[in-house]
Order: sequence, then structure tokens, then C-alpha cells
Amino acid sequence: MGERREAARDRARRPADDLLSGSVEALAVLLDAGISPRSAWEYVAAEATHPAVVRAATLVAAGVPPSEALAAAARGGRAGAATGKKAEIGPVGGGDAGVAAVAAAWAIAEHAGASLAPALRGAAEALRDRAGGERDIATALAGPRATARLMSWLPVVGVAMAYAIGVDVIGTLVTGPLGWIAAGSGCGLLIAGRSWTRNLVRSASRAGPVSGIQHDLTAIALAGGMSVPAARETIEQVARRIGLDAVVDGDASVDRVLRIAERAGAPAIELLSAEARQQRRTACAEGRRRAELLAVRLLLPLGVCVLPAFVLLGVVPVILGMVSSTFADLT
Repeated sequence: MGERREAARDRARRPADDLLSGSVEALAVLLDAGISPRSAWEYVAAEATHPAVVRAATLVAAGVPPSEALAAAARGGRAGAATGKKAEIGPVGGGDAGVAAVAAAWAIAEHAGASLAPALRGAAEALRDRAGGERDIATALAGPRATARLMSWLPVVGVAMAYAIGVDVIGTLVTGPLGWIAAGSGCGLLIAGRSWTRNLVRSASRAGPVSGIQHDLTAIALAGGMSVPAARETIEQVARRIGLDAVVDGDASVDRVLRIAERAGAPAIELLSAEARQQRRTACAEGRRRAELLAVRLLLPLGVCVLPAFVLLGVVPVILGMVSSTFADLT
């Protein structure tokens, strides 16, 4: 039991894309071995730990095409699992971008007549790179996150210190207009500082779309024998149906790589794959840069909100208490 709990905790600590990439890689191996897609999904689902993979496998078992089942799972939908009807695919906005990327790779491979196994292996590689970037960002964010938590408790520490030296903070703050102003302003600044800090941390740790996905999808379409115009049209249709906004909006670097391949007579598929890997490396570096900048940006809520709240809630009551006691002694 202890080993199982430890394994469950280890899975919970791993990025979701790591869990997803393992299932996708297993699907590719099973399909390469000649196992039918429906049976492959059944075998993978038995050991899957990613919830979207389990949902997709349930839909596939109900007769939903795998690409549509994946797209429905990406947005958390059930898509006619009980009736076996065709999945109702809507935009994946706010859903799982990794699962949507796998769904797009599967759909493009089917449209182009390309082999599914290499397409899934490429998607698994993209997910592993994305998970590696998430781990790097989480490591870089560990220090700033701890700093943010400590800063948010600073005003509370000030109140505790005031009580420790014998100042009735609550009584001082509620017995006069100056106390009311200090209490209201301090609490408002404390709430604003915590909200500001959370937004900064959330912005620095956002995952974003799967980098290089349009290059990978284009390579899959070309590997199936599609012409460049047909590949572009198919990718755009699939992306709109699944909801991959990053692909729908287009990527100028895909056109640049295709122009280079055409002028040089080089294989476009390899150039596209290389550019996709480069984009994922760039995304990882950008994530680490955001994490490093967070340590500096956290000084803003500290100086503007947290420290003034500490003064208003921890220092001002002491001063007001001392002033009131002095006047009481004089009178």
C-alpha cells in the first residue's frame, strides 16, 4: 500500500504532458505492432493515468473515431459516449492543449494517409519537450513562490509583534477615525498585494500552446503525400474543428521553412521537424526567463502593497497606542 501511495504521489508531481506522452508513445508502439486502433486504445487505457486518455478510450470503445474522441476529451466532453453517436466537437478553448495537439496529429495523418505511429511519436516528443519546459519553469519558480508566500504573511507578523509588546491592535484600530483609516487601508492593500502576487506567479507559470505544432502537422501531411496547398487547407480545417487557435492563426515560420526547402531542393519534412524542435527549445528558454524576472517583479507588490500594509496594521497601532496612553497620562 505504501509503495502504491508513493507511486500515486510521484504521478501527481509529474507534469500532465509527461503522463500523456507515455500513453501516446504506447499507442504508437501498439499500432506499429499491427494492433487495431480500438484494441490499442483499450490496452493503453488499462494503465493510463491521464484523465483525458481514459475519457478518449471510453469514447473510442463506444464507436467514436479516435481523433474526435481525443478532441472531445481535450475539452472534457462526453460526446455521445453512451449512444455511439458522432462526437460533437467544439472549440477546445480552455481545454487541454496537449490532447488537442495529439487529436490534430491523428486527424491529419488519417486525412493524408500517413502512418499513424510516426505521427503519434512526433506528438509524444513534442509533449515530452513541453513537460521538460514545465519542470524547468517549476524549478525556477520555487524560490519566487516561496518569497511570495512569505511576503503575504508579513502584515500578519506585524500585528502579532504589536500584540507581543502589549498593544491592543484591534482596540486601537476601531476606536477612532485614524484607526479606521489605517485598518481599512491596510486590509485593502493586503488583499491587493496578494491578488497582484498571484497574477504575477500565474503569468510566469502559464504553459501556453504546444510549440512547433503547426510545423509537426505540416510534416505529417507532407509525409502522407499531400501537396503544400492541400496540406495547408487540411490543417486549417482540422485546427478549426478541434479548436487549435495557434494553428488557425497561422505561423509565418512554416512558410519560411517551405520556401527554403523549395529553393534548396531539400526535404521539407526534416526542415519542419528541426524548426519545431527549435521552437520548443525557445519556448523553454522563454519560460525560464519569465521565472527569473518574477523574482524582480515581486518587489513591486512588496513595496507598493505589502510593506505599507505592514506599517498600517503593525506599526500605526503601536504609535496610536503610545500617543493615546501619553495623552491619558498627561490628563
